[in-house]
Amino acid sequence: MKIVKLLKVFFVTVICIVIVGCVTEVSGKRNTLNTEKGRQEAVQAYIDLALGYIREGQTEEAKQPLVDALKIEPNSADVNAMIAYVFQLEQNYKDADIYFKKALSSDPSSSRILNNYGVFLFSQNRLDESKKYFLKALDDPFYSERSMVFENIGLVDLQQNNLIKAEENFRQALLLNRSRVVAILGLAQVYYQKKNYPTALNYYNTYVSMMGDAQSPQGLSLGIRLSNAMNDKASAAKYATQLEQLYPKSVEYREYKAGSK
Repeated sequence: MKIVKLLKVFFVTVICIVIVGCVTEVSGKRNTLNTEKGRQEAVQAYIDLALGYIREGQTEEAKQPLVDALKIEPNSADVNAMIAYVFQLEQNYKDADIYFKKALSSDPSSSRILNNYGVFLFSQNRLDESKKYFLKALDDPFYSERSMVFENIGLVDLQQNNLIKAEENFRQALLLNRSRVVAILGLAQVYYQKKNYPTALNYYNTYVSMMGDAQSPQGLSLGIRLSNAMNDKASAAKYATQLEQLYPKSVEYREYKAGSK
């Protein structure tokens, strides 16, 4: 399950505008809902308002503007996908699944929604299903986040212990975007599992140079195991200290403590 958590860490990043500005937008558009442009702008304003609440960790408050948006455009793929994301954050996985499917019924070719639904399925350990949606997301050759999709497919392959395919997909992700840190860490994991420790260390060091002090618990866990495999006790101790200080409640730290007894 380490790889599942790795993917969760890099799930959809949302950028929201100032909440006050969103409210102004919504209230100013109420009299223009009789036009297509007015409806689209109102729906987008409600989405932006919901994103503002999500950013503040207020998922309950995020629901009302999304409900209001659905009153304007009941079949909006973007609104239904955002509702799915809210339910996912609340660990209401049943309703998250329902709303992802609603979003895709309205826009079945949206690579963004296909990828995000694949991420959701992966987080539920529904690996074969998630890969199917990731592959569909690649149907659009102009999708701007194809590197992320290849990265996600590589994570599925890695979870299924298909190291050859995992390496291929991580390399494809990096061919499209050299900054995909999950793909770099994924390759380090691939070579660690192949017991090719020097190559694994090269990729891991690249990951560390990119992340600095912001390593994930999964990255630190791999650093400990890889350092021990290379008989580098000092580095193993350093990463263990960072894991304890930064993520004392993480599964990785508990596993490390259990293994070090």
